[in-house]
Amino acid sequence: MNIDLTNFNKISAEKQKTVINAGFLCFGQNGYKKTSVQDIATTAEIAKASLFQYFGSKKGMYLFLYDFAGKEINRRIPEGMDDYFDCAQMYVQTLADVSRDYPNLFDFLILQAQRRDFSEIEELLNTANDVCQTNLDTIYAHVDWNKFRDGFDKEVVTNLFNWITSGCISELSGQMPQEDVYAEMIRYLRLLKPVMYKPDCIG
Repeated sequence: MNIDLTNFNKISAEKQKTVINAGFLCFGQNGYKKTSVQDIATTAEIAKASLFQYFGSKKGMYLFLYDFAGKEINRRIPEGMDDYFDCAQMYVQTLADVSRDYPNLFDFLILQAQRRDFSEIEELLNTANDVCQTNLDTIYAHVDWNKFRDGFDKEVVTNLFNWITSGCISELSGQMPQEDVYAEMIRYLRLLKPVMYKPDCIG
């Protein structure tokens, strides 16, 4: 992602947070195509021209937000343990922690879970894959994959985790508070552990 953030980095941390939350909210509620720079500027209570100075374009801001969300999550993820399910729970708890500081991130995550906007921005899929891979490499660096039963290789396990998290965000977000959605993710993960682990590896 090659975006010049010089002007954005000059403003206060509090103002940065306001702009970021405004972007998460507008894009999350309306999607990329239906969100205008003016919408974000109005929500953030700043001039439209300021957003162009910060990010260059609407696409630039959208890519920045996706990259920011991934890096903010990665920054808070502690070094992983050898138990996959402990690491997965830690990852979900980190998502919840970041959502407390950036409340409108949840709206943005719903959009990404549904992948509605990916066809609109050519670079987004590559950015998304890079961000996800970096986070997974951090949290699962020390996982003992030998604990899993035959048939549950790394790719299968990762897919199941992604389906659980994206499914919960997409399907449950309108039915319960954010905290409860994250709690549901953890509940489903705990249910899977005895099914996916070898009997002698279930602690």
